[in-house]
Amino acid sequence: MNWLKKMKFRLLFVCSLFLLTFSFSDAFSAEPGLRFIHTRGDLRCGTDLSVSTFASKTEDGKWQGFDADICRAFSYAIFGRGDRFTMVDVKADNVAKALNSGKIDIMLGGMLNSAQKDATSTFSPAALLYYDQQAFLARNAQDAKSMDDFKNATVCVVNNSPELNNLEEYSEKYNLNLKPLTFSSKNAAMQSFLLNRCRLLTGNRFFLSGVKNTHFNSYDDEESGVKLLPEPVALVPVYLFASNENIKLLSSAKWIINALQLADVYGVNYHNAAVKVGLKNTSQRNLFGEDPKLWLSFGLTPDWLKKALADVGNYGEIYDRNLGKFSPLKFERAENNYLKDGGLINPAPFL
Repeated sequence: MNWLKKMKFRLLFVCSLFLLTFSFSDAFSAEPGLRFIHTRGDLRCGTDLSVSTFASKTEDGKWQGFDADICRAFSYAIFGRGDRFTMVDVKADNVAKALNSGKIDIMLGGMLNSAQKDATSTFSPAALLYYDQQAFLARNAQDAKSMDDFKNATVCVVNNSPELNNLEEYSEKYNLNLKPLTFSSKNAAMQSFLLNRCRLLTGNRFFLSGVKNTHFNSYDDEESGVKLLPEPVALVPVYLFASNENIKLLSSAKWIINALQLADVYGVNYHNAAVKVGLKNTSQRNLFGEDPKLWLSFGLTPDWLKKALADVGNYGEIYDRNLGKFSPLKFERAENNYLKDGGLINPAPFL
């Protein structure tokens, strides 16, 4: 009888263990989190490599640019070091394929968000990177004094996009009779502009500035004959995208970007990150890993932010170096200031 009871107990134990193992395995595979990225050994960030503003390599092979700096910060967060990332060239019309196939883990900008995309896509905006403005890049603009000088001009633009809708509304509002020449992707529209098929190219201001500086090899409007027009068409939020299937990465991305901004608000930057002391409130202690539990719950390295700040700086430093006052573009922060400074960005406390 004792033997029978022992056998029943062992059988019950083995079945319970099997069910528990199956349950954990099933849950783990359903929520891949950062597991695959860790196993592979690097984070793959999608960007537009045709524009040096976003990502390009220095002579010694180091990645630089706004997107590259953001990706480096992610590398610190995930791996605890800043060299475990790869920048991958992905055009706007290939984002879904690149994310779904695992070619990239996150996409940095490069694509406008819309209701249609939200309803049909397998990926979502995880975090706001910055606010841009839709603008025009113009040929033969040396003598232009206003947009009236571009009446009836042909404009290269992406078809079925918010950019096209904004262009049509802008043209109608100011009676410009602009003529859209539509393309399936941003890259195709850019290539057509480079081939002189249209006088104007419309798109995000940072992208257009990168096109001008990269392809016309001059910051001198008079020399190149190509000018970024100052008139804004519309305000455009630019997002970081990640796959809907990777819920952990989606949530982590939001708080990584928030952390870079919050460090700026707290006055922690490239110069003082290593020596900053006296962190007393809960948000600051969580943010800088003094209390590691919250970052660990995301599967991230608790002290990653101090390391990233000592390398690439906080959000304001990344912006100013690549897009703002210390860059060739010299764009003001404007909407990319914090709410307390008259902008639209308002990072949340890390609680």
